[in-house]
Amino acid sequence: MFSAGNPRAVRARTAAVPALTATLRFSAAIGALLLVVPALVFAGDTGPGRIDRWVQQLVDGSAAGGWDLAHRVDWLGEPVGRTVMVLAVAALCLVAKRPALAATAVVGIGAISVLTTVLKPIVDRRIHDGFLSYPSGHAAVVTAAAMVVGLLLADLLHAGAVTGTAIVLATVVLGGGLTVWAQIALTAHYPTDALGGFGCALLVVPLTAAAIDHLVRLRTVRPTRNGGTPA
Repeated sequence: MFSAGNPRAVRARTAAVPALTATLRFSAAIGALLLVVPALVFAGDTGPGRIDRWVQQLVDGSAAGGWDLAHRVDWLGEPVGRTVMVLAVAALCLVAKRPALAATAVVGIGAISVLTTVLKPIVDRRIHDGFLSYPSGHAAVVTAAAMVVGLLLADLLHAGAVTGTAIVLATVVLGGGLTVWAQIALTAHYPTDALGGFGCALLVVPLTAAAIDHLVRLRTVRPTRNGGTPA
């Protein structure tokens, strides 16, 4: 146990970097927009929109020689690859003594897997002879893992708001952007499907971190039988 009056002990067991509270709230808001707006626009569609066709042409022009990379990135979103990725990120957080961030990786990516699966038949957007496609679960889980890694790095470096935001943004753009590119390059999803998955991660990871931190705080300040706080 740890004392509520020990900021270092509390910090080591929370998921969100205190300096990034505003950033994570903004991330959740942007993520909700990126997830909900395309879902409303493309619900029930069985073909690409104008934006999809334009982005697909751009990616097709950049994907030459990148098939091996695209397939490797795509593997991270498959059941086995997803499990390996989650365990690796969680283990990294535990080694760094950030158990709440490890929980965020496991719970958050698990929640994303469920959410993307549930949303597919609700949105009912289809690709390749009727396969449900919105949102992309592959894009969502890899982006989420990248975001947790960014939060871990920002925390370990004791980054302030600006530097911490830059670190998280860099990992999200690198990891999330790469998997969005891979899904489009492999034509596994329409570009807007991948965008929706990206938004799903930006929404769910901050919400999961906030929920875990709330539970940590409740446990930290829980009074003992003699009226004190846990030591």
